[in-house]
Amino acid sequence: MIPSNRENFQKEKLKFVSFELPPALKSVNFSCFVIGESLSFFGSWMTQIALVWLVYQLTNSAVLVGVAGFTNQAMGLVITPLVGVLLDRWNLRYVLLTTQLVSILLSSTLTFLTLSGNINVVWIILIGTLQGTVKAFDLPARQVIIPRLLDKKSDTYSALASHSFLINTAKFVSPMIGGLVIARSGAASCFLVDSISYLPFVSAILTVKVNPVIHNASNHKSQIWNNLKEGFVYAYKFLPIKYLLILQIIVCFMGMTYVNLVPIFAQEVLKGNAETMGYLMTASALGSIISGVYLISRKNIMGLGTIIASSTAILGLGLIIFSRSTNLNTCLIFMFIIGMNNSLTLASISNFMQSILLEEDKRGRVTSIFTTGFLGILPFGNLFFGALAGYFGVSNALMFGGICCILGAYFFSRQLPKIGKIVDPIYAQLGLLPQSNKG
Repeated sequence: MIPSNRENFQKEKLKFVSFELPPALKSVNFSCFVIGESLSFFGSWMTQIALVWLVYQLTNSAVLVGVAGFTNQAMGLVITPLVGVLLDRWNLRYVLLTTQLVSILLSSTLTFLTLSGNINVVWIILIGTLQGTVKAFDLPARQVIIPRLLDKKSDTYSALASHSFLINTAKFVSPMIGGLVIARSGAASCFLVDSISYLPFVSAILTVKVNPVIHNASNHKSQIWNNLKEGFVYAYKFLPIKYLLILQIIVCFMGMTYVNLVPIFAQEVLKGNAETMGYLMTASALGSIISGVYLISRKNIMGLGTIIASSTAILGLGLIIFSRSTNLNTCLIFMFIIGMNNSLTLASISNFMQSILLEEDKRGRVTSIFTTGFLGILPFGNLFFGALAGYFGVSNALMFGGICCILGAYFFSRQLPKIGKIVDPIYAQLGLLPQSNKG
């Protein structure tokens, strides 16, 4: 007997009603960590957008906006690969606790300088360099510790998807709220919120249980540079990780830098103010949230490679159309699309990489290499696109970035057959798929 449409509707309704939390979020240990982490990210990204706005207000220079963005993250390129070796040796709890306390000190200094009227570009660049140094240790450590908070290996994908959703939601919602706060209370309020936002994460770091990992004893006895070389060789020879890293670099350099250009676009093209910037970031935030919900709803990692290629292409197309728009409503629609696909691309790349990485004693080094692709490449993107916007206009800079993203998506899509053949046995080994499927 063929079920009626009414019966099908009732079944779908029952599925919706019986929706459960992702397995990883049922763990109090993991939930405590990731919620505290999200709050700290909320404050730090709020500070980033406030610093961009403040530099532009002080200097009215797109080039100096790029310089400030560069110094805030340039240390990631210099020391993050070395940090990965150290993270495979050090106690991650102590590393994270130290980075949070230093971050509180730096944000509090920004608050004081701004409220006292002593803030200037020199101070912003100096503090930005110190913040970048802290991030070089902080972000890889957060990624590496995630699998060690879980009781079940099978919950790894669920944990990564939930982590990406909460972090990316904070990352894109905070600039939205930051724009509104700047318009009403000034940049100092953002810095103050940032200072406070680290406290819940400090509490979480002190209370969570971290499962011990058995490391290869030879790694600790050998020279650090040999360990570093081993990590790079592994990332280069393992083709799925190699191609993921290449695409991440393209997206971070060519696409992700739109966040730094939005304040300029809001003023120069849309003739708006901080509230206009806030509205644009709101649209981007909503798109990011939608992509996060989608990733959490996925039961496994099957097909994630195709999603990465598609979302990168749509990101590029969205940037191109956005760059040609002068109407706020049209810009809001495409900022939604840009935010959704930017978040979907980067979160999927991270989830993919962490899920197929089997050698736990190399997780710190490989994660740090990917973090270098984010922290290390993004500042050069900020610097390059700041100069590009200064000489050729912000609209042309955004369009160029979009074109490059589309080319990157095409390159990655051509590699999917090779990636699928390699990762299918890995999925089967980890129990992430009920049967072998192409990635």
